[in-house]
Amino acid sequence: MKADRMSNPFRRPQGAPVIYGHRGARGMWPENTLESFRLLRATGAQGLEIDVQNAAGRVPVVVHDPHVPMQIARDASGNWLDASGPKIHELSVAELQSYDMGGLKPGHAYGTRYPEQKPLKGARIPTLQAVLDWAQAEAGLVLNIEIKSYATRTDLGDPPEMLAEDVLRLLERFALTGRVVISSFDWRVLTALREQAPEVARGYLSYQQHDDFLTIEEGSPWMAGLSLAAYDGSLPRMIADQGARCWCPYFHDLTEADLKAAQDLDLAVNVWTVNDAGDAGRMIAIGVDGIITDYPERVIAELSVA
Repeated sequence: MKADRMSNPFRRPQGAPVIYGHRGARGMWPENTLESFRLLRATGAQGLEIDVQNAAGRVPVVVHDPHVPMQIARDASGNWLDASGPKIHELSVAELQSYDMGGLKPGHAYGTRYPEQKPLKGARIPTLQAVLDWAQAEAGLVLNIEIKSYATRTDLGDPPEMLAEDVLRLLERFALTGRVVISSFDWRVLTALREQAPEVARGYLSYQQHDDFLTIEEGSPWMAGLSLAAYDGSLPRMIADQGARCWCPYFHDLTEADLKAAQDLDLAVNVWTVNDAGDAGRMIAIGVDGIITDYPERVIAELSVA
């Protein structure tokens, strides 16, 4: 299916890609916290990428891991967790917000990846409702909501159809559907979104590099029954045929030929997660529509010299 040329509002504005702060801006401030989202806007980034899943009672909350993450969580007594905490979908919002998410656990390998991150002590896991309430007043902000769902597990969260329904309900309440892309690696979520609200922009996340998490291959449970063979191996054609607005590949996977094929089908191509200045410059040069990064200031600086 080929969309009308340039009918997609998520394509490149004035030739410059949209810069999305990943989980807020994980390299700079604690991830997926309202405090970091507010600071992100001062960098000049136009986009925000967040992770969403349900807490107990079908309340969408903004957190990445399926368990309370030991690498960034301290308990109500201020102690770092010794192991992964309880499952997110089994805890109430009040229970989740008893954890301080404002720093990186000393000595944990995760923290060594983000030596520049500044702590924001007391930051909590926000509800999606609270984030949308803030985002509504942020003029020009583009929001990428990644719904966390697990195609190979049934015990880590609510079913895909339920997750889609609960996120859509909030988007409708805040009238933000025109400024939001909903993405997922679990394409069952995106199938449910297409059925429930086809007008909402969907972004198909893909990863083809790592055997431990290879989402794109024939028969993959992450692809919701779709077959690359049916599209002569063309991932852009397959995604465009679902009525998608965006394709979100790992940046190392993207070829210039696939980028052109996707954009010819009026797909916006938003790459993740680009943190090196040289990689950012290359993505800008080949003409991607969006760059998701832990370091938005670094990527914005590359825009100024591109």
